This record gives sequence, C-alpha cells and structure tokens, in this order.
Amino acid sequence: MSLEGVGRKTGLRTKLIGLLTAVLVLITVVFLFYAYEDQRQRAERELLEESRVLVAEMDAVWDFISLNQNTINYDSDGAYDYKGIHCAIAGKSVAALFSERSEYSIRFTNLNPRNIYNRPDTYETAALETFLRDSSASEMWGFEEEGGKPVFRYVEVMKVSDACVDCHGRPAGEIDETGYMKEGWDVGDVAGAVSVVVPAESALESMRAAVATNVVFFLLVATAMVVIIYVVISRMVTEPLTALRSAFSRVADQSSPSGTKGSLGPAGEEAPLIAGSLDSSPLFTTREIDGLVEQYRSMAERLNTLYDSLESQVAERTEQLQRANDELEQQRKRVEEINERLQRDSRYKSDFLAIVSHELRTPLTSILAFTDLLEQEISPDNEAAVKQLDEIDKNGALLLEMVDNVLECARIQAGSESVNLELIDLNDIVGMIEAAMSPVAVKKGVLFETRVSAAVPLIESDWEKLRRAIVNLVSNAVKFTPSGGRVTLEVEYESPAQLLRSDRWRSATFIGGEVPSGGGVVAITVTDSGIGIPADKHVLVFERFRQENMSTVRRYGGSGLGLSLVRDLVAMLEGCVTLRSAPGEGSTFSLYVPVAFEGGIDD
Repeated sequence: MSLEGVGRKTGLRTKLIGLLTAVLVLITVVFLFYAYEDQRQRAERELLEESRVLVAEMDAVWDFISLNQNTINYDSDGAYDYKGIHCAIAGKSVAALFSERSEYSIRFTNLNPRNIYNRPDTYETAALETFLRDSSASEMWGFEEEGGKPVFRYVEVMKVSDACVDCHGRPAGEIDETGYMKEGWDVGDVAGAVSVVVPAESALESMRAAVATNVVFFLLVATAMVVIIYVVISRMVTEPLTALRSAFSRVADQSSPSGTKGSLGPAGEEAPLIAGSLDSSPLFTTREIDGLVEQYRSMAERLNTLYDSLESQVAERTEQLQRANDELEQQRKRVEEINERLQRDSRYKSDFLAIVSHELRTPLTSILAFTDLLEQEISPDNEAAVKQLDEIDKNGALLLEMVDNVLECARIQAGSESVNLELIDLNDIVGMIEAAMSPVAVKKGVLFETRVSAAVPLIESDWEKLRRAIVNLVSNAVKFTPSGGRVTLEVEYESPAQLLRSDRWRSATFIGGEVPSGGGVVAITVTDSGIGIPADKHVLVFERFRQENMSTVRRYGGSGLGLSLVRDLVAMLEGCVTLRSAPGEGSTFSLYVPVAFEGGIDD
C-alpha cells in the first residue's frame, strides 16, 4: 500500500473521536435510565413513608376514640348515655377535616359501606379485592393521574379488632347501638381500608431536577475524561506516528525513480525529525513508540547500505542478463538450423519412400500378372508348380500391399494428400471389399460375412480413403484369424448421443481422431475371432512400424503400417477409431465417420 493511499483513509484522531463519542452517548443513555429509575424509586419511597405516617396518625385518632368510648358515652353517675360519637365517626371526621384543609386526601372505605360516600373507587376496589384474596397483603400503592396531575395512591388494610365486634360482630343483621345492622365480622376479618391520595407533582419535579443535575454532572465528567484521553493519545500515539509517517514519505520519495539519486544519508539525519516531537516531554514517551522509532532507524541504515551498492548490483545483473540473452540467441539459431536440417531430411525421406514405392509397384504388378498367366498354363496335376506359383502370388500381393501402404503414408506425411468429397453408398464399398477379400478368406479357411443396416444413408466422404481404411482392417482381421475362425464387417447408423451411450463405445479404447458431433454417425465395425491384443498394446499397434511383438511379425508378416494408416485416413475424414480386444478373445475395430463432412477440403 502506498503512503498516498494511507493519507486518503480515515485518520486515527477521527476514529478516536468517533469511538469516544459513541461510547459517551451509550454510557450517557445507560446512566440516564439508571438515574431516572433510581430517583423515581427514591420519590416513591418518600411518598410511601409520608402516606404511612398519615395512616398511622389516623389509626391513632381511631384508637384514641375507641379507648375512651366509655368515658364519652357514660354520664357522671355512670349511666350509659350514647352521644353519637364513636371511633368510625371520629376517624372519618378528622380525615375529612384534614382533606379539606390540605392538598392530601384521606378516607375510609369498604366494599359494602354503611355510608354511600364511603364507596371505593376503581383503585380502592382493586386493593380491597387483593386484601380479601390474599391474607398476607396489607398495603398497595402506586402513581396515577387525577385531574390531569400526578398523584400517589396508598391503601392500607383495616382488620376487625375486639373493639369493633360490638358494632360489627355477630349476630349478623342485628341492630347495633348506632342504628345499623351488624355485618357479622369476626376478629381478624377485613373491615375495610384507609385510602390516602398524596400530590406527587412536586416530588416528580424534584426527581426530574435531580436526574437532570446528575446527567449534566456526569456529562461534564465524561467529557473531561474524553478530552484528557484524546490529548494523551494524540501526544503519545498519533503525533509520533505522524512524524514517523513523514519520515517514511521522505524515504519513499528518495527511493522512487523521480527522487533524488543517491543514498538517504546517515540515520542520524532522519532521527531528529522523529525524536524532536517524541522527546519534547518525557511524560508522553512510550516504550512501544521508542521501539518503533529504533526499528525505523535500523531500517534506514540498512536501506542506506543497500542503496549505496544498488547501482553496481544493477549494472552487474544487467551485464549477466545481456550475456544470457546472447547465449539464448545463439542457441535459438542453432535450433533453427537443426529444425531446417530435420525438415529437409524428413522431406528427403518422404520423397525417397514415395519414389521407391512407386518404382517397386510397377514391377510387382507385372510379377503378379505373369503369375496369374502361369497359373492358367500349368497343369493342375503339377502340384509343386501350383504351390510355388501360389506362394509367389501370395507374397507378391503382400509386398504390393506393403508398398501401397508405404506410398500412402509418405503422401500423408508430406501433406500432399487431399480429401475428395462425393456421395458414397457404403453398400458399394462393402460389396467391393467382400468380392476382393472373400477369396483370400476362403483360401485361409476363414468365414467372412458382411452386413449393412437398412438405416445407413448416403454419406459425404472420400471413397478411396474410406475403402483403403476398411480394406486394411479386414485384411488384418483375416491375416490374424486362424483357420475355422470368423471375420464380420458391419455398418450401422447412430446419432452421436446413441454412440456415446452404447456399450461398444464405453468399453472400447479410444485410439485417435475426432469424435463426430452434430449430425448422424456411421459406425463401421470389423470383428474377428483371432489371436487378440493385450490392453496395454492397444495404442501401440496403431503406431508406424510397430506390432505387438516380433513373433507376430515372423508368424503373420506385415510392415506395421496398416493400422497407423487407418488412424490417419479416418482422422482426415473427421472420424475416429476405437478398439476392443483381449488375448484369445479376438478383436473389434470400429471406425466412426460423420454422415456429412463439415471441415474444409484441401486443394
């Protein structure tokens, strides 16, 4: 990465400010929630304690009237004189007077009150039902809205005591001394509840003010800490790194092609530029930055040494490269001369083979013709002469076949062979081959059969090349099949997809050529029951002048050109060759040629 690219990226200070700001915002939000919840709980506890004190005062009034009930309702002579003052009247009256003279509201309530003005509201009803349902519950409190203002609600249970039984005990329905029917309560039953409503606006305002004060104080402290951290990191990290980057930039400028040619100078010249800002205050120096500076100084010294010897090294390497290029050029010229000689020798060899083969063909043809004439003139009773003429004819035909193969190979190798396209009926070619090879097969005691499928169409190909390829396969099959064996020539039509799915294709060895694609394919198969070929020799037998082994040459003869010629001819016809064979199981050679020739035609 270049130093210019570093400058375009976000700086450490910017990242530090962003990170600290994000952390500060997160901590402030957490602290705000914490402070708010803490102050709310404080306000709730204060209002709860205040409500409990008010209820305790009301209980004291209630208990005072209850304890002095006899004194109030008996005259000086000791006679009962009910004056209409009892604990409930006193407590409720005091509560009403207190509620009128303050912002607080205190009242006594019950689910079935004797006075309709003591009926509970929704909050009180929920509290009373809770007290009746859960005997362990004794109080209930919370914040609510009344008249658009926040209030604190507190409800405390009232239990039936011994003093309450006279007016509210058993039997239920009996008229008590106050003129009301008794409820039939027992000691410990829920008699009702004391309900207190305390204004909460001032408490909540105090809570919010406390929260705001705490948050502002926290922000001031956090901001001060962020500023201190920023200043310290800037002095301890970013400023030294900036100075170090400037030094690296100078190194890069001097080492670039456009920079000043020469060494960087002593490391001491660069050191003050770095150490000046780092050593200005020992408070801000760190072991890590000092180590980095020392590493830079060591690197600068090594670079100085390297650059001092760089020009001499470049000159030396340039000279070595020039010598190597000169040697390569000489070797290239020698290779070109060798290639020219090889091409010339190959051309001479091909010309020699073509000339010799052509010159040998004429006398061989004459020998075979005169042999046929002698066979007609010699009496069949002269068995020795007939046998000799038969040997002459057989060996002459074999020699003529070898000459023709040599001549064809020479023309193909010299590039003088061309494809002559025409419409071909494979029935004609098969018929011609059958007529020519049947006598040879009969003479050897081999059954030769042919079959052409009715689905085989006319194809566009080279008559002579296709005929020679098939003749070579059939001739080889007859040659290597012992007496009593069989040779079969079959021609079928297949699509490329059918061909690739067939067992005959998948189990065979692909020898060479181009697998036909697109249109239809004609499969020409020659099968024999001869000696067979080992799997590791399938490709070998298609090479020029190669056969399975020398014993095969001595026993069956041949030049080793027939199968290589088949491979080359079929490749010129845009087809391919496969082989299936195993020792003692015979051989199956297959030629696949396209129905329509798609390639160009050599002139």
